[in-house]
Amino acid sequence: MGVVISVANQKGGVGKTTLTLNLGHALAKLGKKVLLVDIDPQFNLTFALIGMDVINYADKNVGTLMTRESSIEDVIIRVKENLDLIPSHLILSAKEIEILNSYNRERRLEKALKPVFPDYDYIIIDNPPSMGIFLVNSLTASDYVLIPLELSYFGVIGMQLMFNLMTMIKEETNDNLRLLGIVPNKFTKQTKVPQMRLKELKELYPDAPILPTIPKAIAIEKAQAEGKSIFEYEPDGKASKAFEKLAKEVISIVE
Repeated sequence: MGVVISVANQKGGVGKTTLTLNLGHALAKLGKKVLLVDIDPQFNLTFALIGMDVINYADKNVGTLMTRESSIEDVIIRVKENLDLIPSHLILSAKEIEILNSYNRERRLEKALKPVFPDYDYIIIDNPPSMGIFLVNSLTASDYVLIPLELSYFGVIGMQLMFNLMTMIKEETNDNLRLLGIVPNKFTKQTKVPQMRLKELKELYPDAPILPTIPKAIAIEKAQAEGKSIFEYEPDGKASKAFEKLAKEVISIVE
């Protein structure tokens, strides 16, 4: 049965899509069968994986899946060996009102994904930077939450909003939801500030697991701009090694 992980943070610009993309590739590289789900109306993950082909999926995407206009078999795209994608699309924002007015709206994604749970080792969901119905659906469908965090003052303090939402979800729709960990992203040792913020993070949230850091690296941005994972762009670089280390840590916690 597949383990479902939401990559989530209500703050934008923290690297959710980059983390989802490269963690998915890292797990696939380690022999795990992975399904990536893009539930962000900005569809950055989808664009990174299939480029302009995204326009061909107006009637076969996560939105039409959640409104039951498509079946799960119709919307899954094979990206490479061990790695599949359920794409987002421009129309997802328009689907939000329809989903908000639907019966059992918080469980639309969970019910849609259920038939393929046995087919994957990991299902990883990339979420929008908001507290809306898509994030609620994602957390309701998930076993774990993985939180990427840029180590700024407001980033660290803002973690409480995410924890409050997780508490609400556990009380209302998914009492099995757990925090997989926090991933310090765009981390640099060249200044003292990120290390100071990391210390503050550990003091503020002593029970939150801190997972391996992802370094600040131009190669990560260039890879995504070219529609590649860091493993395809710079396989022996420090960023590739960091994502592989993170993937092994995720496996060790979950399995």
